[in-house]
Amino acid sequence: MRLFDEKVVLRFLLVIASVFFAAFIPEILSGKERLIWAIPYILADFFLVVVAVLYRFPIIGNRKRMREDVNIAPPTADPTPIRDFKKDLMERDELFQMMVDISASGFWTFDVITGKVYWSRRAIKLLQAESSTMLDSFDLLKERIVESDWLQFKKALQVALENGEKFSLTVNLLKAKSGEGSLMLSGHVQMNDSGHPIRIVGALNEYSDKQAQAKQNYYYAYQDALTGVYNRKFFLEKLKVDVDMALKRPDYLFAVALLDIDRFGAINTSYSINVGDSVLRVVADRIKAQCRVGDTIARIGPDVFAIVLHDIKFNDDDNDIKAVVRRIHNAVKQPIQLEGRELYIGVSMAVALNREVDCVEDIMANVTSSLREMKKSVAHGGIQFFSGGIREKAMKLYKLEFDIRRALQAREFVLFYQPIVDIANGNRVSAFEALVRWNQSENRFISPAEFIPIAEETGLIIPMGAQILRMACLQAKAWVDQGFTDIQVAVNFSAKQFALDNMIDDIKQVLLETHLNPKNLKLEITEYTAVCEAEKTVKIMKALSGMGIQISIDDFGTGYSSLSYLKQFPIHTLKMDKSFIDHVTDDEEDASFARMVIGIAKSLNLDLIAEGVESEEQLDFLKSEGCKLIQGFYFSKPLSADKAYEYLQQHYLPASSATAEKAAMDIPVIERGYVGESYIP
Repeated sequence: MRLFDEKVVLRFLLVIASVFFAAFIPEILSGKERLIWAIPYILADFFLVVVAVLYRFPIIGNRKRMREDVNIAPPTADPTPIRDFKKDLMERDELFQMMVDISASGFWTFDVITGKVYWSRRAIKLLQAESSTMLDSFDLLKERIVESDWLQFKKALQVALENGEKFSLTVNLLKAKSGEGSLMLSGHVQMNDSGHPIRIVGALNEYSDKQAQAKQNYYYAYQDALTGVYNRKFFLEKLKVDVDMALKRPDYLFAVALLDIDRFGAINTSYSINVGDSVLRVVADRIKAQCRVGDTIARIGPDVFAIVLHDIKFNDDDNDIKAVVRRIHNAVKQPIQLEGRELYIGVSMAVALNREVDCVEDIMANVTSSLREMKKSVAHGGIQFFSGGIREKAMKLYKLEFDIRRALQAREFVLFYQPIVDIANGNRVSAFEALVRWNQSENRFISPAEFIPIAEETGLIIPMGAQILRMACLQAKAWVDQGFTDIQVAVNFSAKQFALDNMIDDIKQVLLETHLNPKNLKLEITEYTAVCEAEKTVKIMKALSGMGIQISIDDFGTGYSSLSYLKQFPIHTLKMDKSFIDHVTDDEEDASFARMVIGIAKSLNLDLIAEGVESEEQLDFLKSEGCKLIQGFYFSKPLSADKAYEYLQQHYLPASSATAEKAAMDIPVIERGYVGESYIP
């Protein structure tokens, strides 16, 4: 009579044996002989034998394969198969150990749970540590390599355990017995089913010239040569790894931060490119000093750095994402001592988390739009964390950019013309300012305030400005041909247009193609544009003035007002900004400023146009102070070309015959023949 069912007992013992096997994994890695598997044999009703398999294999094999090798046999009393099986395993162990010993590579394993390390005999020999007593820990490596390499290895090990990535680095031996004593050390993380590391398996190899060349090639492929941090290519590849890991592990959180050096171009222009390069190196070093171990730092633009903050936490002291970003921001914006001078730099930062993103493109779009938002805000130079509102706004901007490109091709941008009135001569029109509007659909015009900023930001202001200039010149030529020979059309030029190397040639070409006399064209630029590169600006202005084109300084008083600049520039007109006109009748400070600007224009013999005049009281004040040229809704809002023609018919002020004749004689010929009032190709 049996007290236990054989099948039940067998299954129970197999479970126990499996648990027993798992418990001895750390001991196996240490190289000691241990029990790693148990097979129950039932020889009689009440007689149980458990076969113990002893093994010294340093790396765990496939459990299923091992079950197949053991091949649970039917009950037998013959112990021969047990002895044969143990002998077979010992022979396999000896064969594997022989293969390891004759290999040129050394091998090592690190058990994450116990912290113990196994070094193969070849690894110990490569480390020249045959006499060491620390064969079960990383202390063996620590005592054999230089300190900086040991710190580099510790950092690589920590990153690998956090991110599950393999690593490879070069280490240099202390007191090498032969050669330079350099080794290539690599490691690969083994994860469990839950995605957590359980061990690292690695190799050691002698460092050859070929490997040195490969490392140099890797450096040039993935490092920024100037600053020593990673480049854009490596950054994007690293970011892809984090995105993939976050998809596998929902609890994995990382962030991308962008750091932009404000007005970096001014440093290169004001000092030198060498000084700019030194600033970039200092910034890179400061970022590295404040980042955590394992964070990825890259330079992805001329003055833009990117940081991947891996495996971030919240409310965790120094590892808190906000704390890390603030440390970086505060450190980088500190004054920089270079070549005996102290430089102050502005820094704008943006941060985006990987929440609700599943690709590199999405998180880069989020952090880029956040940086753009920061640089445009009044808090310029701070830190902007991405939010859903920013994303929605960014999507609108991207759509607007697309629509602007389409509108340029479809010629949807049209010009309206606001009269500039000479109140000293019967309120007659002397010029028009060309103002662009976007005719997006029939009778639906979009204000330039909605699309000019994005056009400036994206560079679309260049093709848009070219279209505007051509349309304005064609309209001015049409009015000239209709008898308004002295009418001028003023066209606004942006800083980006003014900075183009071929700007002068482009203007000449438009004048030649439209047959417009240069005296009928005015260019308006802002104070900022004028003083940004003063020396270059003076040359351009002289060239334009030499062609017969008049130049106006727009929004005068809002930027870099300087009498010395005004004396240098060959300008003809100042335009006082509307913000100083609004309250001239009820604010004494505004009234005093308006009087001062009028006085400056008179003393420099420049025309002055008051912009934004809307009331009779404002007009009376300006008239009493001697301002003669007025622009604003008091006389007319911006008009379509047809309406502007009607306005001209009623308010045109022709020049005297003597003035017209002298003006014609003073206009130089531009490369082609000049006939009457028109240039011909």
